[in-house]
Amino acid sequence: MTTIRRFEANDLFNFTDVNLDHLTETYHNGFYLQYLAIWPDMCALGESINKDIMGYIFGKSEGEGKMWHGHVTAVTVSPEYRRLGLARQLMQLLEGVSENIANAYFVDLYVRSSNNVAIRMYQNFGYIVFRRVLGYYSGEEDGLDMRKSLARDAEKKSMIPLGRDVTDEDDYG
Repeated sequence: MTTIRRFEANDLFNFTDVNLDHLTETYHNGFYLQYLAIWPDMCALGESINKDIMGYIFGKSEGEGKMWHGHVTAVTVSPEYRRLGLARQLMQLLEGVSENIANAYFVDLYVRSSNNVAIRMYQNFGYIVFRRVLGYYSGEEDGLDMRKSLARDAEKKSMIPLGRDVTDEDDYG
């Protein structure tokens, strides 16, 4: 049995084990606290019946005009709890907040171009590769910017691939 609940500041002391995966980006506590203060509805975790943190998601809303969107900053599930549908539940929560509270056009996320398991998972969730960002991960590995349209983008214009690689400094539309 899994409980999905809002991520709380005290959870920062108990979620380290989830971050041990080499594909998980880890940030400093101030970074997580900023998200909890500004976008609390977009920060959640899955908790086992034993109160173990199974996985979590951190997100935000950002952009302007038709680029207003929800962004998945971090989502990870501890290896022992993978393939149970928790990532899907966490993503659906963030997508729901992005659509119903933030009134966003789409949700986006970045994934390492080598992380084929995650890429396939996101594609199964309805995301497409919008663009490749060269050297996105510490200048050493490309990132894929993946997107999923929400109801406000009825024509799915935000899911039309950019058609070219970019650097993180490039301005794109």
